[in-house]
Amino acid sequence: MGKQKNIITKSNMVAIQDTITGELATAKVTMIVARDVPKYKNEPFTILFQASTYILGRDITPSTCKVLITICGCVDYGNKIGRTIQEIADHIKYSKRQVERGFVELETANVIYKQKNPIDSRMNDWYVNAYQSWKGTIQDRKKRIQQTNPNQLGMFPELSEKPIKPNKDF
Repeated sequence: MGKQKNIITKSNMVAIQDTITGELATAKVTMIVARDVPKYKNEPFTILFQASTYILGRDITPSTCKVLITICGCVDYGNKIGRTIQEIADHIKYSKRQVERGFVELETANVIYKQKNPIDSRMNDWYVNAYQSWKGTIQDRKKRIQQTNPNQLGMFPELSEKPIKPNKDF
């Protein structure tokens, strides 16, 4: 995660019994309780990009919209989706199958995409398209866009043709 701030540091001498020989020995045990220092002073936030959100409101089903809002609410820095499908289903009180259908719909629309985990290639990591929303620094967003397959980033052809102008009656 990020930087950590130590809250409590406590050291004590304790007696430990060797399980093989049964002998008693003393050891110094230190316990440190720490918490992450937030990157920002206020609550963490995710930037939603208006044009893509406006189009998604038209194109995805209401249940998938609920899945997307939940993903945006729990996305980690760098747009990695930090929850499993089951955790998202439990949170929004949907079945795992409903959330899986939402993931398929969002992946088809290039709103989310998966990449092989760099440590364990048998696993996939899920990310939110950096053109849809972003959690992190502008420089990290630029790097992510450069490192991602352009086919995974192409969301809506109408965004490149002309800007979306919301109705003034909103």
